[in-house]
This record gives sequence, C-alpha cells and structure tokens, in this order.
Amino acid sequence: DQHLNKKRKKRKRISRSKIFAECPLTFDGAYGLTQANHSIKFCEHGKKRRVGIYQHFLNKHKLKEVYAQRLIRAVADNQDPKITELFDGNEDVIDHFYRVQCPFTNGRVHLPGYSLQSISNVPCRRHLVPLNALKYHLRKYHHASQALAQKLLDDFKKIRTKK
Repeated sequence: DQHLNKKRKKRKRISRSKIFAECPLTFDGAYGLTQANHSIKFCEHGKKRRVGIYQHFLNKHKLKEVYAQRLIRAVADNQDPKITELFDGNEDVIDHFYRVQCPFTNGRVHLPGYSLQSISNVPCRRHLVPLNALKYHLRKYHHASQALAQKLLDDFKKIRTKK
C-alpha cells in the first residue's frame, strides 16, 4: 500500500510539459478515440518523432485540456493505445473554441471603460485566431493595449468555460 502511494505521488509530480513522446494517436480507435464518434484527426502512422505531447494533443488534435491530461497519464503509464479504452463514444473531446473569431472581424466593438481609438486594422482580415494566440494577435496586429487584450482574452475564456 505504501508503494502504491509513492507511485501515485511520483505520477502527480510529472510535469505535463516535460513529457516528450511519439504521438500514440495514429489510428482510428487509439485509446477509444474514433473519427466517427469524436471527429478527431489522427497523426500519420509513419511519422515517428518525439514531440512535447501535451501541447501536441492541444494544438494538433485540438483536444480539451481535461482529455489531453487523461491521455498524458496513459502515455506516462505506458498504457497500450490498442487495448486501453479511455474514452466513451459520446464524450465531446474536441475543443470547439480552439479558434475564435477576432472581436474586430466585423468592425469595432464597444467596451465600456476602454479606449478603442488606438485600435488599427479594423475590420480584421484574419477571421479565426487560435485562442492561445489571441492576445498576441490583438497586441501586434490591432495595437491593442495590454489591458484591453487581456480583458478580451478573459472574456473569451469565460464564454469557453460556460459551454
């Protein structure tokens, strides 16, 4: 029992960002994920390169964080993707807010308390922006202030967690 507790503590300490491995999502049915039930895109089987697997699950496969974490535990525990079933057919694993519409796509937005006079490149020609790049996009492309970019990002994240 003490050995199991040590193993659990050690597993909890493994940082998601430090796990590099070949992507196990190379075939339909890996860990119970299917194209038909989960709309996931699989990696090509022939590509054998080690990647930061957590970010890979989020960015390439567009998985929600909770499901990427579930996969990370399976990879860290060397669970076989051919026999291990981690997902039910009805789980919505894809992050549908991976890309979001730039708030300036249709022109200026009205935000009480924020000056939008310095905003440039409106309307935005880049309709969809990865959420993890939205703040950078707002700051560099539209010249938004740090506070405004952060406010808009926080608002998107609130909307994302409600769905």
